[in-house]
Amino acid sequence: MRRVDEFQQRHRVLGVAVAVCAKFVEDRSTNLASMIAFWAFFSVFPLLLVLVTLLGFLLPAGLKDQVLGTVATMLPLVDPATVRGLNGAWWALVVGVVTALWSGLRVVRTAQVALNSVWGLPYDRHPTIVQQTARGLALLATVGVGLVLSTLVNGFVSAGVAVIDPGRLGRVLGYLIAIVLDLVLFVAAFRLLTHRQVTTRDVLPGAVLCGVLFFVLQTASSLIISRYLHTARSTYGPFATVITMLWWFYLQSVITLLGAQLNVVLKENLHPRALVAAPRTEADRRTEGPEDSP
Repeated sequence: MRRVDEFQQRHRVLGVAVAVCAKFVEDRSTNLASMIAFWAFFSVFPLLLVLVTLLGFLLPAGLKDQVLGTVATMLPLVDPATVRGLNGAWWALVVGVVTALWSGLRVVRTAQVALNSVWGLPYDRHPTIVQQTARGLALLATVGVGLVLSTLVNGFVSAGVAVIDPGRLGRVLGYLIAIVLDLVLFVAAFRLLTHRQVTTRDVLPGAVLCGVLFFVLQTASSLIISRYLHTARSTYGPFATVITMLWWFYLQSVITLLGAQLNVVLKENLHPRALVAAPRTEADRRTEGPEDSP
């Protein structure tokens, strides 16, 4: 272990990776990722309700079913057949919009708490409820919509939707657009969700990591679901939908927090970290709180 420790401390890339993982564990980021995943999962079905209701207002029944079938190929095991009976009822639209807005704000507020904790912001400097709500509405109107568009673009080129064949060049272009869009969205999210003065340069490394991993996750999930798990719902019922979507959102949340941890480690120079008890590095001493110092 000492030889491995000395090796990772001498190599910057490996040392940064170890420091990110160490800080991720110390901050209990998996718990924060679970909270974000729960509220993200909770917001999906109100959004689907709004989509179905709007389609009921705007499109005839046959075309509405075709659009819903296309959407189902782009999202994890979502079967819109269970809500196809809705035909533009105003009460469904109101309930869906209010519930989606409430759950979406909870996602953003939880993400703000998570990123502020990652950056070590004292609790008394956290934004107030009014500030969180105002910033959350702005984020939902920009980053939230952008993430939905990125998911749809990636699902379109990955799942092989039969409505339009984009061709090989179109798929490559779609992949590039999805990666660039993810990168821009993560830069914006990291800056807006953090109640601290951070520059684009400060959050760019984490945004690049998240953009690439997010694209890989979207592509892999679209391919696996469209080609191998499309019959899982008929076999396992709603259990397949719930488990798959929860894992999907949880992995997305973990990726986001890993990118945020990378930004903090590079910005605060919190690397390399020691893998053995002693001797500790300077980064180890700076990551300890006053109550942990000897």
